[in-house]
Formats: sequence, C-alpha cells, structure tokens
Amino acid sequence: MKPPKTGLISAGGLGRSFLARMPAAWRSLGPIKGTSPGVARRVGNALRAGRPAGGYAELSECALVWIALPEAALEGALREFSAAAHPEGKMIVVCGVRRESGSFRRLAPGARIATLEAIPGEEGILVAEGDAEVLREIRRLAAAERRRLIEIPSSAKALCWAGFQFASALLLPCFSAAVETLREAGFSRLQAAQVAEGLGLRTMRAYVKAGRKVWNAALAADLRLARERDGAALGASDPERAALYDRAIRMALRYFNG
Repeated sequence: MKPPKTGLISAGGLGRSFLARMPAAWRSLGPIKGTSPGVARRVGNALRAGRPAGGYAELSECALVWIALPEAALEGALREFSAAAHPEGKMIVVCGVRRESGSFRRLAPGARIATLEAIPGEEGILVAEGDAEVLREIRRLAAAERRRLIEIPSSAKALCWAGFQFASALLLPCFSAAVETLREAGFSRLQAAQVAEGLGLRTMRAYVKAGRKVWNAALAADLRLARERDGAALGASDPERAALYDRAIRMALRYFNG
C-alpha cells in the first residue's frame, strides 16, 4: 500500500523525539513547516527527507500531517494551519502531548485527528488514541517499524499519563529515601544504590508475576511492625524522611487493605 503524501509541522529538536527514529513515517514526506526556514531545513536534514515549506498553505497538498510542537504552541499553529491549508478530511497526528485528540477538533474543523507518543524511556512501545482512520495509518507505521502499538480510548489519555507518573517520577521519593537511609546506616553510595535497585526490581517483578496477590497479611503485619520499630530512630536522624516513611506505610496499608 502506497503511504499517503505527508507533511510535518515542527519547532525543531526532533532528534530528541521518537519520531526521528521512525523512518517509515517519512517515506512520502513533502513540505516541512518549521518555526523558521532554517529550522525546517535542519529538520529535513535530520530526517533525510522532505523540503522546507514557505507557509502552511503548502501543507494543503498533504493527506497526512504530523505535528511535533511544544504543547504551548499547538493551538496557534493549528489555527494558522487551518486558516491556510483547509484541514477538512486530512489526517493529523499530534505527537508527545498530554491532551487527547478531541481537544484539537475545534482548531482544525473537519480533520481526522489522533495523538501518538512513545512510552517514556521505551521507544519500542507506542500509545495512540483518536480517529479510527488515523489509527489505522499509525498501526501500519508501527508494524513497519516493528514497534508495539497500544491503542487507548480518548477518554483515558489523562489516566495513561497518570500511570506513567506512578511508574516513574512518583517512585523517586521512596527510592531516594531508601538510598539515603542505607548510606546513613553505613553503606557506601554505590552499595546503597545497588541494594535499593535490587530490592525495587525484585518487588516490581513479583508484582508483574502475581499482581495484587503479592500483597498479603504477613507483609501488612511486617509494615505495621516496621512503622513502630523504625520510626523513632529514623525520626531522630531525619524527621522529613521519617514522615515520608510513616505516610508511605499508611498509604500502602490503606491502598491494599481498603
């Protein structure tokens, strides 16, 4: 199947995006609308495809338009694109944004819109939502790139990003506290980091294998005892870390025990 004529709107810096490593997406790339002609040239050079566009009107020839812009710049760019390039019936893929595709429809009336991102730190897995026709095209590209594609309902986009945060940034306070507490107990920095990493990975693997069954009455009882036994010593050493320890135990007990 011949890929559709493709355009791209980008502010540059595409080398940091998963899109730079998806050559199948750019086999029919034509006009590239950058924030300046120089940006468009650099994007084209990085992708080894496409040509700089003099304005949004040149994108009117494209059946599929990729958008890779900072979220703050999206609305203005979509308004300009819609005013110049007649978006009706076009497929638009907005990349790397937290907003769901429906929030862009008023900015590009009549367009078929989807969003796409890679799992943070794992470019082999893509997540998409939006218009069914655009999702079919994304599915074709993911297969060509041998990447796994997870399609979610548009209404679940915020839940998807919340899940990313639970599994990444929100782990850091407890991991950091573990390393700092072990160092205070006499471990070197390397030893503390390795032990904390090993314990964390073992716990996560157990959950992946057994799900919520990994939590049991013995683990809950051990945490209650740990709260009573360790809290005073930790509080004398670092009250802020002790407060995190206490809150984390109470939250874990409440989350799993109800």
